[in-house]
Amino acid sequence: MKNEAPAAEKQKKFDFTPSRPRPLLSGLPGKIDGYEEGVASYFRWRTGLDYYLALDQIADFVIQTGRIRVVDLLTDTAAFALRLAGRKPFHGRIYSFDTNITLLERAKQRAAHLDLEQIVEFRHFQEPRLPVPDGHAELAVSVFDLHRHPPEQYLGEAMRILARDGHLILGEYLEPRSARNSPVGLWRRAHLRFVQKNSVEARAVYPDREEVIDLLFRSGFRQVIVQELNARPSRHSGVFSIIAATK
Repeated sequence: MKNEAPAAEKQKKFDFTPSRPRPLLSGLPGKIDGYEEGVASYFRWRTGLDYYLALDQIADFVIQTGRIRVVDLLTDTAAFALRLAGRKPFHGRIYSFDTNITLLERAKQRAAHLDLEQIVEFRHFQEPRLPVPDGHAELAVSVFDLHRHPPEQYLGEAMRILARDGHLILGEYLEPRSARNSPVGLWRRAHLRFVQKNSVEARAVYPDREEVIDLLFRSGFRQVIVQELNARPSRHSGVFSIIAATK
C-alpha cells in the first residue's frame, strides 16, 4: 500500500542563532575543515536547498517516528548525526558509519567537543556490508547517498539490518528520467567531470519518484511515503525528498 504525501511542500525556516562554534581539529589535514563547506555548497548547487535546513527536516522526521536505535548509513560530514544527537527530543543512540577514517576521526572530535559521545558512535566499515547484526536497527537513515550505489544492493543491506517494522529514511534527490539526457543534464554532468573534478557525482544516476518507490517495494519494504522538500521549478526538474519506507 502506498501513502504519498502532497507533491510540493515548502521548506521550513529555522532560527539557528546563536550558532555553535566549530571545534578545532588537531592532527588532521588542513583542508578537512573546508570539506563540510564544499559538501554544503555542492548540495545547494544540486538541489537548490540549504544543506543544514534539509538535514534538520530529516532529523525532524526521524524524531517523529519515536525510534531510538538509529543507524546512519554514511557519516560523511557528520552534520546529520550530530544535529540529531543534539536534539533534546531525541532519546536514542546513533551508530554512524563511513569508509573514510579521516572523516570518522573528524566526527569523533566534533562529538567530543559537543559532549555527544554517549549518544552517537562513529565506526569504520568496508563496503558493502555494515558490521551490524541482522535486525539490529529500529531505523536506518541515508542522506544524499543512494544515488552513488547499486540501489538493489544498498537497499538490501538496509533491509537486512532493520528490525521487524523498522523504518528506512532516505534523503535523496529524485530526478525525472526526462532530465537525464536533457541539455541541462548533460551540461551538469560535464561541469561535474571537467570543472568540479567530481567523477563520482558525474557518473551518478538519480532515481525518479516511481523508480525509487518500485525499488523499495522490490527490496521487501511494504509501505512508502514520499515528501518533497521544495516545489519543482518545472515537470522536468528534480526535487530533494524524504522517502520513508517500513520493513
